[in-house]
Parts: sequence; C-alpha cells; structure tokens
Amino acid sequence: MNDHAQYAETLALYAVGALDNREERAELEAHLASCPECRDELSALRGDFALLALSTAGPLPPQRARQRLLEAISAEPRQLRVSRKLVMGVLHPRWLATAPIAATLLLAIFSLMLWREDSRLRSKLEAAQAQLREQTDQLQRVQAVVDLLNARNAVHMTLVGTPTVSPQPQARTIYVPQKGLLLMANNMESLPPDKVYQLWLLPADGKPPMSAGTFKPDARGNVVMHHPMREAIQAKAFAITIEPEGGSQTPTMPIRMISAG
Repeated sequence: MNDHAQYAETLALYAVGALDNREERAELEAHLASCPECRDELSALRGDFALLALSTAGPLPPQRARQRLLEAISAEPRQLRVSRKLVMGVLHPRWLATAPIAATLLLAIFSLMLWREDSRLRSKLEAAQAQLREQTDQLQRVQAVVDLLNARNAVHMTLVGTPTVSPQPQARTIYVPQKGLLLMANNMESLPPDKVYQLWLLPADGKPPMSAGTFKPDARGNVVMHHPMREAIQAKAFAITIEPEGGSQTPTMPIRMISAG
C-alpha cells in the first residue's frame, strides 16, 4: 500500500460496506481490478473487521489490525474521520441493524408457508368430506333399493306400451307404501331435449294421480329409477306420460304406458 496511500480511506470504508460515494467506489473498484496488492489488503481488512464484528464479548482487536490502522492514521490526516466511522461500524455493525428485519421476513415467509399448507390440507379435507357424503348418499340409495326388492309387502306391477311400436316398450314397478318405488323399463323411445317421461301413481281410493318422478331413458332405451314415497297410499295402477322438462302437475294425454290393477 506504500504506493497507493491515496486509497487507504476508501479501501477501509469499502471493506466494511460504508463507501456510499458512487464515484469513489467506482474508482476504487477499477483500481482493485488492476492492483493485486490492494486486493490482498482488502481481503486482510475484511478478515480483521469480521473478527471484530463477531466478537460479542468485546476483546481487543488483533494486534496486526491495530498496527495497520495506526499506520494508516499516521500516513493520512483524514484517517481520524475514517477511524471514527470504522469504530462506529465495529460497535454497531450493519448486520445487527438488519437482523430484526431479516427475522421478521423469515417469520413472514414461514407463516405464509404454513398458511398455504393449511389451505392445501383444508382443500383436501373438504374434497374427502364431499366424496364421503356422495358415497354415503349412494350407499343409502342402494340400501333403499335393496329394501324395496326384499320387502314382503311390495306391490309388483307391469306397464305395457302401445302394441304397434316395435320393439314394444315395457316397464315394471316395485312399490312399497311409505318407502318408495323402483321403476325398471326397456325399449323406451328417445325424447326431444325439452321432454321427459313422467310416472304417475293412480291411488286406489280414486283420488287424482300423483307424480312418482320423471326420467329419461339412456341411449339403449333402458331406465332404472328409484323414487321415495313417504305417504301410505295404496296404488291401483301406474301410468307413464310425456311431459315438458321438469314435469307436470297433472298428466298430459295420451297415456303412453299403463298397468292393470
């Protein structure tokens, strides 16, 4: 450094990250690029300052660093101001000032990660609960159908359509009052998008027909429909009509299929 004493102040400030003047920093970095001696001095200064900054008990700085600083002060009158800045840097290193900010950022990132993981787990839980509810509903419907098939008081009726249609559509109902009915049909004709088939229960006491559900056949003309019936109504017969989408309150003539009592 004997030939580069003019950089003593800026090199010391640069070593501790306190060189705020852009022009001086650019000039020093340009000099460092071509001066191995100053680069070695910079590395030595950074090592010394790191030892001072990491010392929490406040021991004396290494003798080599102390001697170098004293020599720099003697060679450069302005080094007194630099030394004060360096002492301030040792007493209050920048990492101590930024440590609370870093800790806050880490805490915020960790909290965000926990929130995302919690949201992901909640979504999985909600999806699993929805799937469980759907499976429970399906199981209940299957059990209701099994109960109908095994009920001793079930009423079985066969519905027949117009004989002129080939193949002739057929339907069969299994009905248990207060439980429901099961409709199974085949060879049903396809309907326009705005039309549905509607099943009607014709009460044995002569009251008006009651809706027992609407349905559409699949591509092969097959139908399986379960419809709950909570009222203890005795059925004389069942009938099927074609109604607008959503069903009707009363049957629309003509009746397409009907069963005998």
